[in-house]
Amino acid sequence: MVDIVSIMYPFTAGIFVLLSPCGYALIPGYISYHLGSDVSFSRALQGGIISTVGLVAVFSILGIASSLISGLIRPYLTLLTVFSGIVVMILGVLILGGFSFPSSFLKFSGSSKRGMMGFFIFGIAYGLGAAGCTAPVFFSVILIGMLDGGVFGGLLTFVLYALGVGIPLIITSILVATAKRPLLLKINNITPRLYKFSGIVLILVGIYLIYTYMASGMVA
Repeated sequence: MVDIVSIMYPFTAGIFVLLSPCGYALIPGYISYHLGSDVSFSRALQGGIISTVGLVAVFSILGIASSLISGLIRPYLTLLTVFSGIVVMILGVLILGGFSFPSSFLKFSGSSKRGMMGFFIFGIAYGLGAAGCTAPVFFSVILIGMLDGGVFGGLLTFVLYALGVGIPLIITSILVATAKRPLLLKINNITPRLYKFSGIVLILVGIYLIYTYMASGMVA
C-alpha cells in the first residue's frame, strides 16, 4: 500500500534525521575533512551529490531487505499495523520527553579517502550513523517500509528517506561554499526544536496507522 503518508513521511523523516542535534553535529567533520576550509561551489555541490548517492545506495539495500522480511510476516500484517502504530506513538512521546538514544556511530570522523570515493563512503557511514543516533525516527521508517509490502514499496520508502537526508546535506555544503555561516549557526540553534517536532510527527503517523486499521474494516 503506497499512499501519501508512505511517500511524504520517509522524506520528511530524513530531513528530521539530518537536522537532529546529533545528526547535524556530524556535518562539521564532513565539511572540514572532505571539503576543506577553502571550498569551491562546484566541489561542494559535487561532494554533496556523491555523498547522497552513497546514502541512496546503502538505504536501497536496507529497503530491499525490509521488503523480503515483510514477506515472511505478511500473514501477521494486520496485527503489525496496529503494533506499528502503537510503537511509533511511543517513540514520538519519548522524543518529546527528551529521551536520548545513544549511538556508537557518533564519533565517526570520516573516511581516509578524500576523493569521490571518500564522499561516497562518507554518505554510507553518515547515513548509518545519523540513523543510529535518531533510532526512533529510523525505526518508524523501517515499519512504514515493511507495511508498504513488496520490493518496490520498501525500496521507495528508503530511497525517499535517503533523499530526505541527502538534499539538505547538499544545501548545507553549498551554504558553506558560499560562506553562509550565520545561516548555518541559526540552523544549528534550532535543530533541538526541529527534532522535538519530529516527535509530534511520529505520534501523528502512529495515529494514522491505527486509524487505517480501524477504517479498513479489519477489526474483529
